[in-house]
Amino acid sequence: MKTMFSHLRTAVHNFSSAGLSILLIRYFYFFIGLFIGSFGNYLTILAQNLGVSPWDVFHLGVARHLPSLGLGTITMIVGVALLIPSYFLGIKTTLGTFINMYYYGIVLNGFLSSHIVPPPNSLLTNVIYLLLGILIIGLGTSVYLLADTGAGPRDSLMLGLHRKTGIRIAKIRTGIEISVVILGILLGGSFGIGTLIFSLTIGVSVEMAMRILRPIQKRLHSSSLVS
Repeated sequence: MKTMFSHLRTAVHNFSSAGLSILLIRYFYFFIGLFIGSFGNYLTILAQNLGVSPWDVFHLGVARHLPSLGLGTITMIVGVALLIPSYFLGIKTTLGTFINMYYYGIVLNGFLSSHIVPPPNSLLTNVIYLLLGILIIGLGTSVYLLADTGAGPRDSLMLGLHRKTGIRIAKIRTGIEISVVILGILLGGSFGIGTLIFSLTIGVSVEMAMRILRPIQKRLHSSSLVS
């Protein structure tokens, strides 16, 4: 009997250790991915003369009316607001959702206040910043998705509307982004050709990065099954 309990305790300990290791690895990808993504976002904001992403059109529009708040802080406030309709649409808020929201906003504020990258001084540098930012956001998003720790507030709204209406996610995402762009323009956000370029290429950027990272995703998934 003692031997059986001893083996049981050993098995539980090994399971807990393996599970903890996988959890730490997941959150490592989670934080690294969000950090990379926020840097890419920082580059696209520097190139705002060309226009920014649909959500940042809205965020920058809000920032014009709340100049005392950092852009990262505004993304956090908007994120909190989006959790309310998401909740009533049946999407449960996870720890990852809150960490996503606050960590991303804090890091973005840090980049914007650090001036680590000089602002673009020509059309060419604006284009370079925009395209490089899109590629980096794609990479960051793919790394963050490896963690599988829960959707962010904007994706939660998209998933909630999809479950409630049955409309395809692509159509819902397009509808949401068109809506926030219109609101952002009305508030004075930076809309331009860069917004269209972002909307047309961000999906390709994420898909390319996910293909590159697929071996890591498979190993992480296999480790989760073993643990």
